[in-house]
Amino acid sequence: MLTLLAAATWFGPVSVTMPIAFTGNPYDPEENDIRVEFVGTNGVKESRLAYFVGEGKFAATLATKSGGSYKANFYRNGKLVATAPDSVKIDTALPHGYIGISGSRFSWTDGTPYFPVGYNYAWRGVPNETVAQGLTKMGANGANWARIWACHWDGKNPFFPADKATKLKGRELQQEPLQMWDGVIAAAEKADVEFQFVLFHHGPYSTTTDSNWRDHPWNKANGGFLADPTDFFIDPEAKRRSKIWIRYATARYGHSPAIMCWELFNEVQWVDAIKKNPTRVGDVAAWHKEMGNYIRSLDPYHHLVTSSSNEAGGTAAVFETMDYEQPHTYPSNVLAAIGGTTFKGKLGFFGEFGPPAGPESTYRPHVRDGLYGGMLAGHAGAGQFWFWDQVDRRGLLADYAIARKVIDESGLLGHTQAVPVALSVETPRVGDLVLAPGAGWAKSQTTSIALPLSDLKKLGGWSPYFQSLTGNNKGWASPFTLTFNAKAPGKITFGIGQISTGGGTLRVFVNGTQASDKKWDAGARGRETVSVDYPAGPVTIRLENHGQDWVQLNSITVPGQAPTALAHGMSDGKWALLRIVGSDASHVQVKGLNLADGTYKVRVFDLLKGGTRDTTMLVEGGSFSAKWLPNECVLALSK
Repeated sequence: MLTLLAAATWFGPVSVTMPIAFTGNPYDPEENDIRVEFVGTNGVKESRLAYFVGEGKFAATLATKSGGSYKANFYRNGKLVATAPDSVKIDTALPHGYIGISGSRFSWTDGTPYFPVGYNYAWRGVPNETVAQGLTKMGANGANWARIWACHWDGKNPFFPADKATKLKGRELQQEPLQMWDGVIAAAEKADVEFQFVLFHHGPYSTTTDSNWRDHPWNKANGGFLADPTDFFIDPEAKRRSKIWIRYATARYGHSPAIMCWELFNEVQWVDAIKKNPTRVGDVAAWHKEMGNYIRSLDPYHHLVTSSSNEAGGTAAVFETMDYEQPHTYPSNVLAAIGGTTFKGKLGFFGEFGPPAGPESTYRPHVRDGLYGGMLAGHAGAGQFWFWDQVDRRGLLADYAIARKVIDESGLLGHTQAVPVALSVETPRVGDLVLAPGAGWAKSQTTSIALPLSDLKKLGGWSPYFQSLTGNNKGWASPFTLTFNAKAPGKITFGIGQISTGGGTLRVFVNGTQASDKKWDAGARGRETVSVDYPAGPVTIRLENHGQDWVQLNSITVPGQAPTALAHGMSDGKWALLRIVGSDASHVQVKGLNLADGTYKVRVFDLLKGGTRDTTMLVEGGSFSAKWLPNECVLALSK
């Protein structure tokens, strides 16, 4: 659903609280549909949902495009039951309004561009730091986006108590989590960090992945009504209770511009209704459509609606009615996975990414790969790091401050027509080329690579799960070939990760001759390397798996086949933004910029030290040369 913005000023918010007589469940609109009509002295009437705050009281919050004084009339089930004794005055303008979609980017109501850059802060997971404190720290270091879950273990889920001893009545909600969200939202507003409000997550509806089903109060085993978590998406009672939470969240928090969007589900591909019963993905998609439409029918501020899944979870139907796509990825090659992805039909960005398994020291370069991979691939936001507990520990906040500087000073926000370009780099020296796949669990779209390689999409479509030609998943299996010219004989090395429970085989052919046949039995640990020799001249490496199941191929290393730096970026013909990264970028020639010949103003952002340098460069034939660049930097070129 495309949300287009028209420039307008919003005023408020202001809340009114009144005691209201009621019977039954104050949270269930089928029993107590409490609404407030705000009547302005200027003749404007605004209707808002009311929400129960305890002790017999209901409140309603108003933000409006028409400032002035308003009288609040409370209605229960369509009947006027109370009028607030005092009028409220609304005269404070919101800075920008609310976030929506304008063309290929996000934008505030007043037309100000919004480019999300930040990291997840799903729950309290940092010692001596609340989510609210984490948001404050994020905003102070240039981040403007977060993703926060309504999870029970953190005390933020109103229908799933953190304490098992707490028992809620039927369809009622718990006030403590609802009050906690007030604090989170207030901190986000103060820090200027917008966030995705994750209403549901996979664990409570999964028996296989991060499962919380055993403790869920809706589980029949705990006195609930669901015999199987799969039925969450079709059971009438589950839908009714889900809507109670959605309505309440919309009523109490929907006025806040800090809410970028309502995210219906975290990683919905893991719920039993998809993972264990893939034929029922239609039920999950229908639930998303119904709940998305329900939110839109309630929300006067038109917040965006999305959901999330991994990039290969078979959940395309879920996103048909979402406002933007939100994939997650944990690949061997973060840059290829994010930078090699093109969103088609609607805008999107990666709401989660993490580094591959390996030394923790790799966090920082992978974080920059995610940040600039999304930024320079033309996505609507940067890639968003998952491991918020590592941000302080690994000194990553500086990278967000630098990224903010790049966004604000490079011209990125004003060049909405720029598209990714395939860049190649030449350097005086060469080094080892390390190829790593960028896809996750999926059928490989890339089955051959020819060197030199400049297109990240090749790596982005390459799955590390190398399937067997004769065993399981044969429909996904194919040989893999790598071709290159070698100036001298060498040794190619394959980095092996996990081995499937069925075992697997890696058979390697060099120019048609079998050079290795490494077999792993069922249950083997893997985590080793396989190397074979190749001759000088034209080389074709062919890989086949003739085992029972997959072998995880995490990397291929070819000596002497890589420049000492690589580049990726975007251009609109008159402006370009590119990142150069490598072991030695002191002398580079970059080709493929898609810029007209001429002299360009250049701002160079040092991604390691944080400084900038302004200079000029001559571009001829889409190419420029430089002999002084930092080993990791972003260049903004403009006329």
